[in-house]
Amino acid sequence: MRKIELLSPAGGMEALHAAVQNGADAVYLGEKSFSARQGAENFGTSELRDAVKYAHERGALVYLAMNTLVGKNELSGFEKGINTAAECGVDALIVQDFGCAHMARSICPELPIHASTQMSAHNEKDVEYLLKRGFSRIVLARELELEEIEKIYKNTRASLEVFVHGALCVCVSGQCLMSSFIGGRSGNRGSCAQPCRQLYTAEGKKGYFLSPRDLCLIDSLADLKKAGVDSLKIEGRMKSPEYVATVTGMYRKYLDSAKKVSGEDVRELEKIFVRGDGFTKAYFAHVNTPEMMNYSMSNDGISYRSDKDVLKKAAATYRDGVENKKVPVTGYFRMKQNEETMLVLSDGINSATAYATVPEIAINRPIDSTAANERIGKMGQTPFVLDYLECDMDENLTLSAKDINALRRDCTDALLKMRGAVEKRSVGKFEYSYSKRKRDGYSIAVSVMNKEQLEGAKNADLIYMPLELFANSDKKDNYIVELPKVTYDVKAYIDRLKECGAKRVAASTYGVLKALSDEGFDCVGNYGLNVYNPLTACEYAKEGIGHLTLSPELGADGIRTVTDNTDAVCEALCYGRQMMMTTRACLIKGVRKRCNCEKPLRLSDKTGAEFLVYSDKYEHINTLYNSAVTFMADKKEVISSLGVDIIRLVFTDETKDTVERVIGMYKGTKEIEMPKKFTRGYFSNSGKNKQRGR
Repeated sequence: MRKIELLSPAGGMEALHAAVQNGADAVYLGEKSFSARQGAENFGTSELRDAVKYAHERGALVYLAMNTLVGKNELSGFEKGINTAAECGVDALIVQDFGCAHMARSICPELPIHASTQMSAHNEKDVEYLLKRGFSRIVLARELELEEIEKIYKNTRASLEVFVHGALCVCVSGQCLMSSFIGGRSGNRGSCAQPCRQLYTAEGKKGYFLSPRDLCLIDSLADLKKAGVDSLKIEGRMKSPEYVATVTGMYRKYLDSAKKVSGEDVRELEKIFVRGDGFTKAYFAHVNTPEMMNYSMSNDGISYRSDKDVLKKAAATYRDGVENKKVPVTGYFRMKQNEETMLVLSDGINSATAYATVPEIAINRPIDSTAANERIGKMGQTPFVLDYLECDMDENLTLSAKDINALRRDCTDALLKMRGAVEKRSVGKFEYSYSKRKRDGYSIAVSVMNKEQLEGAKNADLIYMPLELFANSDKKDNYIVELPKVTYDVKAYIDRLKECGAKRVAASTYGVLKALSDEGFDCVGNYGLNVYNPLTACEYAKEGIGHLTLSPELGADGIRTVTDNTDAVCEALCYGRQMMMTTRACLIKGVRKRCNCEKPLRLSDKTGAEFLVYSDKYEHINTLYNSAVTFMADKKEVISSLGVDIIRLVFTDETKDTVERVIGMYKGTKEIEMPKKFTRGYFSNSGKNKQRGR
């Protein structure tokens, strides 16, 4: 079978040493400003340079994660980060923001770009598109089954990266706004507060209904290879170096052998870190709710069962100058009478040469090839191991141990320097190219979920609705079918859309939008695209998606920076329960113990805030909505200042009369009635879900 990469996390330099010394082929680490794990130690410029040097000397690659959404005023900092990455010699950038990926390709075409799992690529259409946009590797969404991964590889032949071990998010990566809206800490900006690990109440039951078990696919390595996966990713930039050492070493062990995974080794993985009572294979092995969930264990109750012996064993693999990661080298040793002694060492790519003094005539013990191999082979605390030494020697000559040691040390130092040297890349300056147009007021769009709400929305200019509602309604030109944020079977959706006569469709990943556009549908980029800056908006518009719903995490100022710098039709969410999570886990079944998903679920947190959960009819995608509605009808001056073409009002559990009344309030035809509970969302510049009342 082909070689598969083992990719380990490095939250700091000690964790990087732990990963490399335990067999990682590559490590991924974060930059100080733009990492999706801002709580990790992360790396500044000097630390990054040292990290790359250390890894490259030992044959490991380094991928730099700059995988957060980036605001307009941060783009220049991101540009500097790209330059730093190129100068320090990192092997690839991991990027989430679509516009920033374009920037990276423009500045340094020689620097590979990997699509972060935050880009939510979960079907072959997403992967196809990202490949065409210059991404050299796609980090797939974590919610895929084995057969779906195989299908993606078969249809794209892309370089695919898959998470195989560690924490699972209940929400599709890149599509979670829960921490952002209830705590002002954005997962898309690297500061997730993990509300999924908290205790919730639903229908008289209490549990950690949003908390998945930790993933472990160590006994599925052959399946992953067969499926076409190129890189196996271990989660854990926030975890200890001992964790990195243990998990990396264990996966290295079973990648290098065909042995069956022992129960003892699985228990060791559990001892170093596991939530609750064991691991799950989750979606990969068709495991879903409730089996993959960890209802009885909170984030605070993580099972740290590692004893002193486990920690000591892990630390011994990388501390105190330990060199387990050995690079095989071949050598040429020349010792001739009346000539300087010479040693050449080669790793197959680089060759280093060093010289020692002229040898002496041996009085007692001359150096022969056996002695030369023994002395040169003492590589000690270097990352090298002598594979083969060719000896070209005259007889009856000798050289002192001190001189041979110095010769070997000089040669290994020179080879290390070559291996750690940074190959110069061509780096250019990025030219920002924005577009503008005059905007004349805004129209009103609504999202509805049922027939009753649709009847109350007759005064809206545009009406979004799920496919099943559209299929059973009288078709109108201002109707838009709103697909779930994730669509695993794109062809099936396209077939259904054609069958029911849909013409306009909103979707949240560009691959799906491109597939829809190719089939003749008029497309809207929904807010799952995470359009957070004008560069991203302009790039999507260039790709033919000229109608974009902006990220709900943008405040008023952020929205204006986009609308002032793009000619795309821009839409902003100004009312309704914000969509907080999109998940393939059946949260409703987790509470009710059966798939009784026609009726929405209500989850309450410890403050009493109540979140609604709905299920999609076709693919059983669950969506969790905020406990309070975002309300801005009384802030028309703010809405008018946004510069958007459309404002959208999202309805979930509202009645027909409420829908009609809310639309009237935003149109100015009905008197403002403040909701009993509401939030300003990011229009308050904090994003915190501060519920307010009359």
